[in-house]
Amino acid sequence: MWHRDCFAGQPKGERTMEIHRIEVRETNCYLLRGEGGAVLVDSGPPRVADRVIAGAQAAGVGPSDIRLIVITHGHLDHYGSAAAVKGWCGAPIAASPGEPEFTRDLRNTLPPARTLRGSIVRAIYLWLAPLAHLAPLETDLDLDEGDDLSNYGVDAQIIRLPGHAPGSLGILTPGGEAFIGDLLVNYTVPSQPMYLFDEGAWELSCQRLRALEPRKVYVGHGEPFAGQELAHIHPARYQFRWWVW
Repeated sequence: MWHRDCFAGQPKGERTMEIHRIEVRETNCYLLRGEGGAVLVDSGPPRVADRVIAGAQAAGVGPSDIRLIVITHGHLDHYGSAAAVKGWCGAPIAASPGEPEFTRDLRNTLPPARTLRGSIVRAIYLWLAPLAHLAPLETDLDLDEGDDLSNYGVDAQIIRLPGHAPGSLGILTPGGEAFIGDLLVNYTVPSQPMYLFDEGAWELSCQRLRALEPRKVYVGHGEPFAGQELAHIHPARYQFRWWVW
């Protein structure tokens, strides 16, 4: 499913950026389109490249417009179709240093869960994953804290947000739009992700995100939400609607 979410609210005098959200199997991919090109944030799980490409085309973005594919973290639902999308547009794939190596251990694809349901899903995944011959992430360049995306046509910079995965990256625009991967999810209310690699690092990343005071937060799963809602983050169990009254 494709949405044109908004035009980013840049400060006066700054370039305008258009944001498109492409939903594939409950994972949000984002196209950030500036005056000089477009950046794709995440590619969705394996075998959905055709849907990501269709979403880009519906947004009026052609293969030559996409200058970079940013993978927020090395979990299969975010990088699984990156190579196929790259085959269409030719854009380089970028992630945090170490993420390609991180994805070579299948146990890292789903870190320890915060709920019983998540633990059951993880156990089943770890049992079946070796049969699927899942490909690790392959990147063309590294991105890290403070890296500027203006060379790829978009006014934004990279921020580090570890916790859900050790190399989790976010993107922050001058207008206050924060793209945070799976630092949080928002199926019903903003909540902790079901899977956490490092809870202490996650808490520090949440504190940092609050301190940045984003205008709007774009998550990898669920709906974007206003930055004011960061004041209260719910436990992972709140991802299930029957926990919310």
